Amino acid sequence: MKKILCFGDVNDKYKKAIERAMVECPNIIGWEQIGETDELPSRNVEYVLMKCDIHSDDFLRHIIAINKKLMDGQKFYLTHCAVFFNKSNKRPPFILTDAACIPYPDENLLTHIVENAVALFGKIFDKKRAPFISLISAGGDTNTKISPLLHSWSDAHKTEFPKDTLRTEQLDVALDKNIRNEKHLTGEIADIIVVDNINTGNAIFKSLSVVSGDFEPLCFLMGAKNTILLNSRGATEDTLVHNIVLACKD
Repeated sequence: MKKILCFGDVNDKYKKAIERAMVECPNIIGWEQIGETDELPSRNVEYVLMKCDIHSDDFLRHIIAINKKLMDGQKFYLTHCAVFFNKSNKRPPFILTDAACIPYPDENLLTHIVENAVALFGKIFDKKRAPFISLISAGGDTNTKISPLLHSWSDAHKTEFPKDTLRTEQLDVALDKNIRNEKHLTGEIADIIVVDNINTGNAIFKSLSVVSGDFEPLCFLMGAKNTILLNSRGATEDTLVHNIVLACKD
């Protein structure tokens, strides 16, 4: 069973979305609001942390403070994962991901970005196959840095990635080809699009969700102890419902 903990103002839009999600998903047993100085309640319940009407920076600071206590001093790596659904069904769903706190992540953090996105892919899409991954670089060939690390992580986790699953693409090429459904060398399109810096990631996110209007983004913050919904304050009620249900599914 899962309970939603809400950060920020829970206005009518969020309340209605949670109520609708509870009807669709019987795993949700309720919700409550949590303040900036509050700690997670100690109960035998799995919590889903949800950003409501609060600035992203304030929400992120609270999440980091909570997880420092939950992780008992262990390092953790927070990453953005936006699951994009094409409203016209012209392109299968995919995950857009980058670092949450560090504008230009190093090779170690890039590996965690991929790891978190692969975990989310397995949770909500397909646990039986490894995803195809596209790496978008604002400049330079980041593939030479992350490819060996990705294969090392793959070996450690006994996960076989398809041949040629990882490729590096410049931003303009990715927007023209990858997101618009052009197939990969192996006959597949990317399931996960990794971006090597936050600025480029934000540009792609806004281009897809705001400018094009053809994609519905469901946003997660990965790498923490709990499932975290990083909702945009401009998200519609329907998008919020979809996001909550997706996060709370078994």
